[in-house]
Amino acid sequence: MDVLPSYSEATSRLDWLSLVAPHIPASSWPSCCLTDRRFYNHFAPRLWRDPLVAVRLLGLDPNDDLAWYRRFIHKYAWSARLQTRRMVRSLDFRAFALTASGLYSTEASERAISESFRALPQLFPELICLLLDGHPELDPGSLATAQATASHSLELLDLARCRQELTPKLFCPPLFRDLVYLDISYVPGSIRSAIQSSLNPVSLPELRILKARGREVDDATAELLFQTFRLQLWGLDLSDNKLSDNAIDAMLANSFSSLSFRNDLHFQVEGKLVLPKNLGSHQYGPFEFVQESSHSSSFTHPERYLADPPVYSRRADQTEPQEWQTIRADGIHKPKRDDASTVKETLLENALSLTSRMTGQTAYDLHLRRGGITHLYLNRNSFTSDGIGRLLRVSSDRLEHFECDSCLHTPPISLPELGLPQLRVSGFLGLSHLFRPVFSSNLRSLRVHHSIVTQVPDIPSEGLPLATALRLSETVFFKNVKRAYPQRFVPNMNPRIASLTLTNIPARSTGPVIEQLTSFLDSASSQQTAIRRARLAMNDRRATILGGLRYIRLELDPDFSDDIVDSSTGRDIDYNKLLDPGDDSFGDESFSFFEDTRGTTPNHPTTNEPRQANTDQFAHWKSGRLKSPPYSDTESQYINHYVEASNSWTGNFFSVPVWIGPGTIGPHAAVNEYMWNLQDARLRTNVGPTTPDHVAAGAPALTCIFYAAWDAIIFSKDLATLAKNCGAEPLRDVAAAIKDYRVRTRGTPRHWDGNIELVRTNQASRYHASEYWR
Repeated sequence: MDVLPSYSEATSRLDWLSLVAPHIPASSWPSCCLTDRRFYNHFAPRLWRDPLVAVRLLGLDPNDDLAWYRRFIHKYAWSARLQTRRMVRSLDFRAFALTASGLYSTEASERAISESFRALPQLFPELICLLLDGHPELDPGSLATAQATASHSLELLDLARCRQELTPKLFCPPLFRDLVYLDISYVPGSIRSAIQSSLNPVSLPELRILKARGREVDDATAELLFQTFRLQLWGLDLSDNKLSDNAIDAMLANSFSSLSFRNDLHFQVEGKLVLPKNLGSHQYGPFEFVQESSHSSSFTHPERYLADPPVYSRRADQTEPQEWQTIRADGIHKPKRDDASTVKETLLENALSLTSRMTGQTAYDLHLRRGGITHLYLNRNSFTSDGIGRLLRVSSDRLEHFECDSCLHTPPISLPELGLPQLRVSGFLGLSHLFRPVFSSNLRSLRVHHSIVTQVPDIPSEGLPLATALRLSETVFFKNVKRAYPQRFVPNMNPRIASLTLTNIPARSTGPVIEQLTSFLDSASSQQTAIRRARLAMNDRRATILGGLRYIRLELDPDFSDDIVDSSTGRDIDYNKLLDPGDDSFGDESFSFFEDTRGTTPNHPTTNEPRQANTDQFAHWKSGRLKSPPYSDTESQYINHYVEASNSWTGNFFSVPVWIGPGTIGPHAAVNEYMWNLQDARLRTNVGPTTPDHVAAGAPALTCIFYAAWDAIIFSKDLATLAKNCGAEPLRDVAAAIKDYRVRTRGTPRHWDGNIELVRTNQASRYHASEYWR
């Protein structure tokens, strides 16, 4: 909610110089400071507030950085008046003194900068931002011995990639008591000991954003972190760590408010959630059914692009909702960001205060408590689709920015039993509905695996050529995923999402990935046209219409040569051994996926019941009712399934009717295969509510199904044969195809005029781009 101006702010006349000053080039700031006192008061703070950035704007050569810095710190700064030195609010070393220069080696350069840290609080008593990312040899330990002599402390500290181990008590001094943003990514040392010593609310009561990438954080350490800060943090980055689904459970228990933004007010446009009382499992979470309106399932309601109306308060001094009030964002304001550059800019603009009103993100927004995490980064960990799905469902619609570049889609039975001992399937399969406003109305920016749009998973396998893996994923798995989970994410699923990044896109494709991506761009263009028409219908009152998707980033994997990695090069690959070992021991019960990880009690087979259905006969099933259990035991389309208290979400024992279908062949291919799979008793586990994906595939709405039997549709049982016969279609360059598509649609009604970025990630990291094309 915007803060209304005070009476004096609303009635006072703005100084014209305060309006012009932001547009004056930096090269003219020194001259403006010499004009008169009035000009000095406007331009001196701009010149001094971030001196390392300002001196670069004034033309300092990078080779002279260290020499200039030594003169600035040891001579010029100390000779300046205290009033002038108070104007220095930021020291940003990220693009400063990165290489050796002049007579100084790199080691001497880093040592000279590190030694100057001790004097910073006395030299610049109102310094609030210190950014050291890019200087791995800098030693921030001297900050711990620095004496803070002023009322101000640092509010932003970026120590990312520092090679010096941080002392656990580093953040105890008062110099850090007002920290709002802290980045300690890729820093050696235990974060657990830091949490117990100084990385906690006692030493850092104002901390709101924490970046801890690449710190080897495990589930136990993450749980300690969540229990320590609870609802204090709203921005958290735990990418590049060793987290699993257990960390998600600890996060849900500690870092999200129990108050939910979800309600039934938008049922006609978005649908609504129906929650049966006391039903749920540890694997799924609370059972939530999506009840659709006549328009919500097709995303075609005439008012789907209208923003939420503003919320008013009867009290003039109440600018924010009360603690018990939950009001979702209207979806039209600029998405809130938590990166270092944005936070620094926000803090400096707040310190500058040349104008009483700021239209962008304010320092007040940084300190505001919002009921726990709203910006979450979970890239490159060991999460499964079950864990990510549970997080999105149970987080009470708090997330505004979410990143998870991939997650493992676990098979319903262990890989050896399926004959896939080395195969891994990763991607966001069957999760697209969780990004709809009915689940995620506050979500504004998203970075996830490309399969949420393309429906093509990754299937990395040791020994399987990359080209063969790509062809297998775009033929067999693509068809299976479309059959089991036909709904992919499209822009109209959630017009509130303004930014979407798709990760791990293969550099080459036989066609499906390219076709799905270009089709998605067509959908974005259609949404753009519909929003323009809605604005015209509303007499161009832009504040009431959602902006829709305006930024798309496509992150492509490193390119490769098809001639080198393809099986056509003559390499002898034993697909039977790789994908179908055929060892009888693989069918042993000890390999059951649910043996140790599932607490549900399946309907145990009788002595005459086959443990595993004959998949070879499924293609010959044309008519008649299935004769194996559970169909031989009942004429109903439902059977009762019991969930033990140990696996219940609420800790209570309960039974739930589960849909098994009529047992006869029908018009829906996915339902037919689901019914056939249910003949395998091992697949009558993992009960959950039907999602919009299941309903679109033919399952009835508002019922429960066996997820294990449904997920088995994705995993073909004869992959060895399919891999041999997947063909040798030529692999096309995905980036070239997207560029060609953009050229062909430019100047036509199909052209989407938002910002699109193609990024070629490097081999070492898929997170940092090495080159890109706009």
